[in-house]
Amino acid sequence: MVQPRREPRYIVPAISVCIEVEFQAEVRPFMGRLWDISQSGACLLFPSRHAVATGHSGPLILKPPNIGEPIRTRAEILWVDRLRVASYAGARFLETIDFDSTFLGMLMRGDPRSNGSLPRHDLLNGGDPLLGLGE
Repeated sequence: MVQPRREPRYIVPAISVCIEVEFQAEVRPFMGRLWDISQSGACLLFPSRHAVATGHSGPLILKPPNIGEPIRTRAEILWVDRLRVASYAGARFLETIDFDSTFLGMLMRGDPRSNGSLPRHDLLNGGDPLLGLGE
């Protein structure tokens, strides 16, 4: 059984920013967005039509919403939670990232409990226009 991350998780405030991700698995690339992030991994959100699966691994690109350089690393999918309209995927980073030198540095220096993100159940009630859901 996969154990949860035992470190602060920083939830991306979905109302104000969308951080796109490109996960280039061996089978094909998957486009989605960042849900939350920690030093060792991230929760990624993909449209349900994307068949991302446990065990997929490959390059992961976190794209800044406006300025800054993308974060490039390698990741492995440890778990997937499929909902009707989207899939959450737990990714473990296979390389260390110095977040202080990236566009996510400020987010990860804050208090992880103070981030204003949309609750997870919002995907069940109307979808997410950033992923092309609920349109």
